[in-house]
Amino acid sequence: MSAQPTINTLDVEELRTVVADALELPVEEVTDDARFKEDLDVDSLVSLEIAVRIEEQYGIRVDDSDLADLGTFRLISELVRDRVAGRSAA
Repeated sequence: MSAQPTINTLDVEELRTVVADALELPVEEVTDDARFKEDLDVDSLVSLEIAVRIEEQYGIRVDDSDLADLGTFRLISELVRDRVAGRSAA
């Protein structure tokens, strides 16, 4: 059983790789300020794929609608960090 990351071990670059893999894009294109819809052409199906991969990787629930509402990688990484921290504090 692998250890789930905590707030102290959340690796933003690892998350960036998870998102880039779901998007089938080079990791360099998933910049902090890249807008999912406008810059990376993320649609609802791809949002769902990203949400599933985040859930598998970090053991947290992220709705695809959260991804659409937040819009940028930076905001999504903050959401993942906060949810991972909340889970590990529980």
